[in-house]
Amino acid sequence: MKKDKINADEFVAKFMVPSLKHLTYIQTPIKIFPLKDIAPYLKTPIPPIFLGYNLLIHLTAGHFKQQIESTTFMVQAPAILISNYGNISAIHSVDKSAQGYCVLIKEQSMTSLFREQEILNIFTIAPLLNLHPDDSQDFTALLDLLYKEIYGKNPYTEFYESLFKSVILKIIKVSNANKTLARRQEIAIAFKQLVHLHFNNEKSVNFYADKLAVSVNYLNRCVSTVFKKSSKELILEVAIINSQLMLLETNKSIATIAYELDFADPSYFTRLFKKIVGISPSDYRRSLGK
Repeated sequence: MKKDKINADEFVAKFMVPSLKHLTYIQTPIKIFPLKDIAPYLKTPIPPIFLGYNLLIHLTAGHFKQQIESTTFMVQAPAILISNYGNISAIHSVDKSAQGYCVLIKEQSMTSLFREQEILNIFTIAPLLNLHPDDSQDFTALLDLLYKEIYGKNPYTEFYESLFKSVILKIIKVSNANKTLARRQEIAIAFKQLVHLHFNNEKSVNFYADKLAVSVNYLNRCVSTVFKKSSKELILEVAIINSQLMLLETNKSIATIAYELDFADPSYFTRLFKKIVGISPSDYRRSLGK
């Protein structure tokens, strides 16, 4: 299944009210927008979308409710929310008076700025990080500088990249994710990344265990320790979350979607969808107005 990633311009066109002349677009791999320029114009609820970028939101005032994968987070200021490239995300509601910053980062920039170990540490951070007011002020100071530099007359790439890296390293420090990752954490994170690449055709835990050169039992222990669910549960959950996109973006029958996601029995797919999402695929599609 081809997944259509949503970039910043497409997001604005699809999910924000028109005449957003106050938003300035810049051709930099790191983009930053004040939330006061975004929150009042969002057309919520926003259905699940496949993020074509890494997302960081620093909320200094207000609140919003956002779903990342299968978990819904109620974000209250002061806080930071992170959603990684490739995640499926939905926005349920937004306080129109929310303040702070929204930062979008291309995946290539993440991999060029950080060592693999640092990126793995970022992946271990829970998406929602509630902040002490002093830490929130530090993030505001860094993001103010980042905004000023990126929107300046002659943005200095090395400087704004350094500022953004400082933000991420501060997140790692505040979240206590600066410790060396245990082997089990590395295996579990690598497993989840592989699932997002292969879930459409590979739902066997054995396939992923072979890819990672570990036993099935060891893989299950790693995944259970880190994600609090079994390997099989995570594979099926990723498939169901992606089916939400298909229900939104296509008019294919539910049975066709089930078969395309390699479910041999559409009725099993329907039962699993209802268990994970809370409503049936047909009710979900109706709720989207399709």
